[in-house]
Formats: sequence, structure tokens, C-alpha cells
Amino acid sequence: MHFSKAGGPLLRHLRPWHAVTAFLVVAAAVAACLVLLPSDSVRSVPNSPCRPVEAASEKPPASPDLDGDGYTDLVHEISRSLKVDVVVVPGSEHGPDHDRTTVLTQDDLGVPDDIQVGDDAWQPTVADLDEDGHADLVVSSAAQILWGGPKGPRADGAHGRVPLPGSGYYTAPIAGDFDGDGHTDLAVHRDANEDRAVVVLKGPFKRSGAPARTAETPSPVSEGATPALVAGDANDDRATDLALYDSPYDPPLLFTGGAPTGSGLSEEAERLPEGENVVFGDFDGDGRQDIAMGRSFVDSYDEADTPHRRGQVTVRYGKEPDKWITMEGGDFEEGFGSRLAAGDFDGDGCDDLAVQLTRKKEAGDARFEVLRGGSEHGLGSKPWRATKRSVPGGEGVDGALIAINDWDGDGRAELALFGEGRWWITDGTDHDEASFPVSPGKDQDS
Repeated sequence: MHFSKAGGPLLRHLRPWHAVTAFLVVAAAVAACLVLLPSDSVRSVPNSPCRPVEAASEKPPASPDLDGDGYTDLVHEISRSLKVDVVVVPGSEHGPDHDRTTVLTQDDLGVPDDIQVGDDAWQPTVADLDEDGHADLVVSSAAQILWGGPKGPRADGAHGRVPLPGSGYYTAPIAGDFDGDGHTDLAVHRDANEDRAVVVLKGPFKRSGAPARTAETPSPVSEGATPALVAGDANDDRATDLALYDSPYDPPLLFTGGAPTGSGLSEEAERLPEGENVVFGDFDGDGRQDIAMGRSFVDSYDEADTPHRRGQVTVRYGKEPDKWITMEGGDFEEGFGSRLAAGDFDGDGCDDLAVQLTRKKEAGDARFEVLRGGSEHGLGSKPWRATKRSVPGGEGVDGALIAINDWDGDGRAELALFGEGRWWITDGTDHDEASFPVSPGKDQDS
């Protein structure tokens, strides 16, 4: 699952200074107890461009729909002991159907044994790279492709591999139309000693995995940093822009797509305000994507005490590209903004923002607040909903948001959490729609 639309990458990616040996990614503090802030019913601002709930179901299903049945699938990559598996839970009218869960092993995917894997969660890239009308799956830093078909990518189906120039790749490429020519491209960050670049592989792709052509843009991030990448359209020109974030040495950066360069990305990157994550979403319902950034002030590895202050979410709306609005949230030292995810939970046509609060990123103290989008004021429109979640006996489990998507096709997004070997699906308020084990064949309660 890639996030080249609203709802960018949610998790920290592998960095070169991480140990290569990886562990099973168990990455969320999940639902056991719920604490809701008082709130009114959701109302649109008068003359709101946000669509009413009744019209929300007319929206086409969001990517990724691997099997082409009209429902978004839950797709997740798990690294463990130098091995890579991809778990696919098909969507249905009742949400993710765990009875039909498929686990694609490293051998199924054709991923070589010498790849770099780490102890962070991944969202595999899902995109139609060869333009045959079927979604393809791009996995791991090896950029291995499992080609799609009428029933989705299959272990016994066609494989390919994107030829990445040089070495120093630690994450899977992400998809977007960076030059605005109508073909899906892939972008990935390379860090090999002093050879740092954003590599753009132009579509369409051949079945071997070869791109139409390859171009590079020098990377402005510091040596030894492997930033996460997220794609969106920050300037409403229909060409995909690329944000780089989560480098401990550099501020978040934004490359503008559709530029007259070989890669399609601007030669210079815009420095964004300080923050540790970036997502794109249409929070005010005007049809233009906005940018939200989180800054929790919590040390990435809990090596330093959190400053005695509240965390922040900083937003730039597409209609006011020169203005940044900062909102504080949570309590002092509570880590508001440690992770973000965008999606329309109430089906009104404005994206909402799920914000994680984490006092210690490596200790598993995770809670979530949902900031409602609104047609006039965007984020910060009332109400906010806060949900406190913890895993029984789960102390020490790293807390994380995993994904937001509309898995049951009702026009409202759901939030997926992962922890203690289980998926948890919630509607973003106090309601858990499902809970089931990540591995098939185990208990099937929901």
C-alpha cells in the first residue's frame, strides 16, 4: 500500500544506522480502553463545499484494490529476521475479510536474501506500472515487482524488478506522476557515501521492471540519513510533488513536480517548517490538497527528555500557499503529532487528520486524536475526538498508526492499527469495527 495520495507514509523508515537484523513489526497500541472527549455531532459550515454523507458513497474506491473487486485491500509488509513477507487482507462490504488473508513470502515475492531490512513497518507500493489496468505490487528496497492480473498479484504470477542505479537503497520506491505526463513513475531515495540522490524512474514500465527512462535529482539531505518519502499535489497542477521528512539532521523538504528537468522535480527543494512527518489531504474541501506536519518534540529513540511543552500540527492550505497555521494539542510532554494520517472519517468530503500522541516512541505509549476537517476553517473545526488505546500486557510495544482507507466502500475511512500480532480496525471514534489476527489460521474473533 503506498500513499501517493492523501495520507502519506505514517511510520519511520529504516535508517542505515539501524541494525540490519530485523524483528517482527508489531507497531500499534490498540483498543482496550476508550476515553472520548465530549463533542457535538458533526456539522458542515454553511455553504460548505464538503459533500454530504449521502453523496460520499459515490466516490470511487481508494487505492489499493489489488483484485479489482471495487474494495480497497489492506496490504502490509513485515520484516523479520532478514526476511520480508507481505500480508494482503482483501476488502469487502464488511471491511477487511480476514478469512481470505494471503501471506506472500519472500520466496513468493522473489526478493533476494541480501536486501536491507529493518525493524520498522512498511507500506508496499501499489500502482499500475505497466498500464494494463491491473494494480501491481512493489516490495522492499529491492524494488521487486509482483505484476497484477484479474485476480491480483499472485505468488505464481509474473515477476519483475526495477533496476535501481547504484546502491544505498533502504525503502521501497513510491508512486506518482512526477513529470505530469500521465504515466505513473516511481521515486526512491539513494544514500551511498557521498552519492545521495532522489532517483525517478519514468513510466510506463516493461514487464521486466525496466522504466522508460531514469533521471536523478541531487538530494539535499545529510549523509547517513534516509528520509521517508510521501507524494501529493501541493500546488494543484496535477503533477505529483515529493516531500522528504524524518531525517534527524534536516528539516522536511518539498520538491515540486512538473518542472522542466529530467526528473520532473524542481532543481531546488523548498524547506518546510520543522517537523517529523508530513501528510497531504484536502482538509477544507476546496478540491486542493493541503499539507499537514507533526512535531511532537519527543526524541526519536527516547534518548533525551521531551521538552516541557505541547506538540504541534502545522498546516498549509492550498488556497493560502504562503501561510502556515500551527495548532498545539495534547498535554505538556504528551507527544502530540508524533505520527499523522489523513482520511475522511465522517464522509462529508473534507479530510480529517488522525494524530498520534506518544510520550516515548520506543515504549509504546500511544493515543490518537482525530481533528475534524471543515469546509471553512479546515482542521481545528469542532469536534475533536480523542481515543486512548492500550494493549493488555503490551507494555513496550511501539505504538503506531498503520493505515487509513475505506475498506468497506461506504464512503467513510477507517483506521487500521497493528499490535500484539493483531489488526484493529476503527472508525476513528470510539467504535472498533473489527479485530483479527495478522496470520491466517488463528482465532477468528471480530
